[in-house]
Amino acid sequence: MSYQIINLNLTGVIFFSSLVLVQIAVCQGKYKAETETILLDTLFTNYTRYRKPVELYSKTIPVGINLYILSLNEVDVKSQTLHLASWLEVTWTDEYLTWNTSEFSNIQYLRLPAVKVWVPVVCNLQEISGKKCVTYGSVTNSGSEVGVENTGRVFLSETIESIIICSFNVQNFPFDTQTCSFEFFSPNYFLQNIHLVQNQSSFQSGYYIPNEEWDLVSTTVKEVGYYTLEMTITLRRIPLFPTLSLIFPIIALSIMNTFCSLLPIESGEKMGMSMAIFLTFAVFGSMISDSMPKNSVHISWFSVYVTTQIILNGFSVIMVTVVLHIYYKDVVSSRTLDLVEDNSGQSGTLHEMFAKRSSVQSDIQNKKQEKKMCQAKRLDRCMMIFTICTNVVSFCVYASLILS
Repeated sequence: MSYQIINLNLTGVIFFSSLVLVQIAVCQGKYKAETETILLDTLFTNYTRYRKPVELYSKTIPVGINLYILSLNEVDVKSQTLHLASWLEVTWTDEYLTWNTSEFSNIQYLRLPAVKVWVPVVCNLQEISGKKCVTYGSVTNSGSEVGVENTGRVFLSETIESIIICSFNVQNFPFDTQTCSFEFFSPNYFLQNIHLVQNQSSFQSGYYIPNEEWDLVSTTVKEVGYYTLEMTITLRRIPLFPTLSLIFPIIALSIMNTFCSLLPIESGEKMGMSMAIFLTFAVFGSMISDSMPKNSVHISWFSVYVTTQIILNGFSVIMVTVVLHIYYKDVVSSRTLDLVEDNSGQSGTLHEMFAKRSSVQSDIQNKKQEKKMCQAKRLDRCMMIFTICTNVVSFCVYASLILS
């Protein structure tokens, strides 16, 4: 009997203790939620977002900018623009948004709408898309949020699809390296004494998704003056695809142009092959010019090489025309004389003298024709040597310019 009583008492104690613990947990949860509400009421009772966030108005506001590149969408060399997805984080200290964590249940961080707090004006000078500046209006339209620490440190983060103006130098195409700059500037720095600080800023690529056409080489941050930060990104083109699709075909056409001189003149294919190669060069030249910027300062050495090959091939077409003209110039007149000689042989003795004369003229004409054929063949050989030398020299010059 006593054993059963002890058992019942123990069960009652355990049940009562459980109820007490549950009640304490519920009370603590309500207390924490109410504490955060009290903290917000305390911070924003007399707070206005249009007031400079320092107690001493003449005090400088250090502003840091952290730019995280997420992906490289497009490098448009022709229009001189860089398309990328990035994550922009602007940080500063608001002296009116500080609190003692021991008084508010160790709450160290608040998440708030950006429309509730003061926001510095920061613009990207190279940005040409809609999201050029961070302002009161931009954070209102985008519904941005901020994180606030108990020390007053404020973090404003936004994901941006950027289009940046960039001056590309394509001289070493397709083995080129491009550098683009982001210049962040505060237009009202002189009104509220805003200082863009380099040691609180960074340009990071930890979240970067690799691009199939460009390699990300490096990112740097440099302070330009008191109110401007310059962030640069260096990209290197992956040359495999343009090498296979452009350089090798152009070199192959140059070799074909050289071997075109080996075709016998009698085959009748020299002009057709020369014209086919010339038209192919023209197509490649048009493709390359369409993909290059209309810039006279930094002209691609590869475009110069292709233009040289087009000019050389055009000269080859002219020389083939001259060679064929020399080779076949007296063929018609020689055949005419042979026909006259054959007809005169059928006319009897009255035409013997005329036949002999025609035979002599035919022999002379044949010798002249053979002489001119030899001249045409020599000219054709000279043209072949000239084409080989010019191709080798132009390729060596192009390679040395690329490697230098």
